[in-house]
Amino acid sequence: MALENILIVAEKASVARAIRTALSHIIPNIHVTNVRGHLMDADLPEGYEWGRVNPLEIMKLRQVRNVVTDRTTYERLSKLFRDGYRLVIATDNDSEGELIGFEILSLYRAIRGGAAPYQRMRFNSVERKELMRSWQSLEGELRWPWVAKARFRQTFDLLTGAAFTRLLTEGTRRRARVRLISWGSCQTPCLNFVVEREKEIEAFTPKPYWFVEAVLERMDGESFTARSKPFWEQGEAEKIWAQVEGVSEAEVKDFKEDVKVSPRPLPIRTDDMLRDLTRITRLSASKLLQIMEELYAEGYLSYPRTDTNRYRPGFDFSTPRKILEDAGIKDEDASKGPRPRNGRLDDGAHPPIYPISAYSGAGVARDVWEYAARRFYANAFMDDAQIVQRQAEISMNGLPLHASGNHIVHEGFYKVFPYFRPRESPLPALRVGERVKVVSARLVSEKTKPPPRLTEAELLRAMERAGIGTDATRASYPQLIIDRGYARKHSNTFQPTPLGRTLIECLAGTDMRLVTPETRRMVDEQMERIDRGEETEGESLEKTIRIYEELLRKCYANIDEISSKLAKAVSETFKTLAGKAGGRRKRV
Repeated sequence: MALENILIVAEKASVARAIRTALSHIIPNIHVTNVRGHLMDADLPEGYEWGRVNPLEIMKLRQVRNVVTDRTTYERLSKLFRDGYRLVIATDNDSEGELIGFEILSLYRAIRGGAAPYQRMRFNSVERKELMRSWQSLEGELRWPWVAKARFRQTFDLLTGAAFTRLLTEGTRRRARVRLISWGSCQTPCLNFVVEREKEIEAFTPKPYWFVEAVLERMDGESFTARSKPFWEQGEAEKIWAQVEGVSEAEVKDFKEDVKVSPRPLPIRTDDMLRDLTRITRLSASKLLQIMEELYAEGYLSYPRTDTNRYRPGFDFSTPRKILEDAGIKDEDASKGPRPRNGRLDDGAHPPIYPISAYSGAGVARDVWEYAARRFYANAFMDDAQIVQRQAEISMNGLPLHASGNHIVHEGFYKVFPYFRPRESPLPALRVGERVKVVSARLVSEKTKPPPRLTEAELLRAMERAGIGTDATRASYPQLIIDRGYARKHSNTFQPTPLGRTLIECLAGTDMRLVTPETRRMVDEQMERIDRGEETEGESLEKTIRIYEELLRKCYANIDEISSKLAKAVSETFKTLAGKAGGRRKRV
């Protein structure tokens, strides 16, 4: 291959710049360009536009068409391909990047001919050494199972999303002004978690209970708090209180002390990092993933979409360690060599997320990079922490009281990774038989509390456990249900709007499979079967579409009732969102 005729096409402009910088000294006339994400997208055939066909007809389709969505980039690449350049695909190393690579290849071969050779450049960071390694080990083919599973996902989402969304929207528009009633096989189960939690809160009945709380003091002046078990009958609680009110001393009946190991964090998966960062920054997962991708594209982090939490043999720990220690992230107790605590997951494509170079910027991007940097260092070079946990049983005139406490005796990894460090509540070392002074005591009355609304971290965890979406897509759905007007975020927790709740109730009343995660999980399982070569793209599409076609027919049979309820909920949601926005009307 004549080096001067090579055209490398990356997925992002910043990645193209990194490749050009890394390779220009060995390929003087290298030409590197980029797309801006997908060059094409799947669309329904002509004649299937809104209002032209019954939504049921959409579910009969098995073939869709590709339409150019970025005409400017399409024309620029077309000219370069006509100029005789030979293609090296350098898109992201995952199934979505492979599909983008396929779109580039399709254009290339449409111009150069179906047998025109090409190569694939595969990397997990834009570090110079990694890009050089990738260039020296170019692959001769795309990973076709990745292309097939991405095309399956794209076609499935198009057909089901278009059919259900049109049915619900067109039915509701006959009764109310509404922009869109969107349905998706991932976003709807995500919304269902929010609605189900709201129902649990509403159904909760507070129950009163009482307990005795005492402040106790040792002879040396150290004080601590102890409590009785809860009493569910007021009469019993008052009887017990009469027994101990005014007592001046209590006796230690039992005391235990254990040392608990708090293990250092595992190598970083996308889901773990997003859950933690939503708690730390209070930003949405979708925004945080965007920042992670920007840090990757600029050369500060490795590829941020990964389901791997173990390092493979031969991983280079020394280079990122030096980068971090030069940036001030280090500790005198760090081990001389790496000894990472590995997990069990490996997606077969990417390493865990790790720092590539020092980031000197500020703001949220700094917070995101520093979290990844500190977690990498804590995992690979620091000790586990040790926490002393103490439990005491105390008798106050025959009433058993319980006291507990903990304190960190060996900081270990918390010295460099302070996030979520447990709050210490020291309890002095007590002796069995020791008598302690009752400084104060009171009978406390409280009520049981309902479960809290879901935070974004909890919602992401629920989606992962249910198998909804992938590490590459999960972050988008919490924000999507807000954008659709189905939920709102208050104090970093999710609350359904009247429209979101009505949508879930209508769909669940039609068939629970429309809102629970099991049906969508089957779709993701089909993607993995395609990846393993156990089924073809067409076989998986036929199997899944049949199930959703049955569900669509059930919705169609009840659409009058469903759309009537949705129309009413649209009006209520307008009022709710306008009220929360200070009177500004928000379309849904």
